[in-house]
Amino acid sequence: RSRYVQVRKCAAELLLSLMEKMGVTKLAGTPKAERLAHVAGTLAQDCHKDTRHYGQEMVKMLLNNQKFKKLLEQSLSPHDL
Repeated sequence: RSRYVQVRKCAAELLLSLMEKMGVTKLAGTPKAERLAHVAGTLAQDCHKDTRHYGQEMVKMLLNNQKFKKLLEQSLSPHDL
């Protein structure tokens, strides 16, 4: 939610790194799975190209999991997916 591009970019990069290390399957079982799907979708639509890239990579990873796929479909429009 920061208005500073570098803060959003750094947060997106760190979140993607965390997702890669933990794995999507393990994250799907956490209570914050819905929040994670919403944040990934928001970052994928960011105005800064680097932040958007990290967000899109997160969305690609999340779409491989059935639970996250449903959550992303709820929080994003079909056009954005």
